[in-house]
Amino acid sequence: MPTLETLAYGSHVIAYQLAFRARRSIGFQVRPDGSVRVAAPAGTSRAWVAQQVLKKADWIVGHQTAFRQRAAAAPPSNRSYESGSLHYFQGQPLKLYHADSPAVAVACDCAAGKLVVLAPAPPTPAQAETLLHGWYAAQAPAHFAASLARVWPRFAEFGLAQPTLLMRAMRTRWGSCTPRTGRIRLSPELVRAAPGCLDYVLLHECCHLLVPDHSARFYALQTKLLPDWQQWKAVLQKLPQ
Repeated sequence: MPTLETLAYGSHVIAYQLAFRARRSIGFQVRPDGSVRVAAPAGTSRAWVAQQVLKKADWIVGHQTAFRQRAAAAPPSNRSYESGSLHYFQGQPLKLYHADSPAVAVACDCAAGKLVVLAPAPPTPAQAETLLHGWYAAQAPAHFAASLARVWPRFAEFGLAQPTLLMRAMRTRWGSCTPRTGRIRLSPELVRAAPGCLDYVLLHECCHLLVPDHSARFYALQTKLLPDWQQWKAVLQKLPQ
């Protein structure tokens, strides 16, 4: 499973998801939401990877800046990243705080209703935004897998091959499905919503494996497999953006 790693680079905090794979060279990817993916050869150390990330820091920050500038024309998010601002995880509202720590990380204290950014100095809103996007993305694969375990048994009667789940940042939708390849893409933002909302979106996309359009047949299937889907859709639509 990918892990969330962070390092300081001048006034920037670079958060990246690190995965070790069977490959010969290290690979870097900056996504449109500003999140960073690093795929490193199996057997290398996290310290070595951090050194390579530092070597690519200018390139990473440059791409993040370019993506932010492109996004300026898109409808602005209502989210604030100041200390005390409200954020969500699995449908639970959490206040954002900073705590002093020599290492940079994000910690969730759901019992206390807190999301805590750990860093040597209070992060700027832009730094907190980057860290939280990376943290949400790091949580997503495990929650997506758990949702599939809940949802997929409902499709047992159809004899389908289990779909491959992918994570993709999407501006205007929560998920998408390619029936031909059996691939379903889900937004990492879904971990902000209640598990029932995630199940609704995943089931919706799984239904497209059988009915690719949004016809009456599609909604009949969705209602058969999840009778209260409209309730979960309404809850998802109320999630603050």
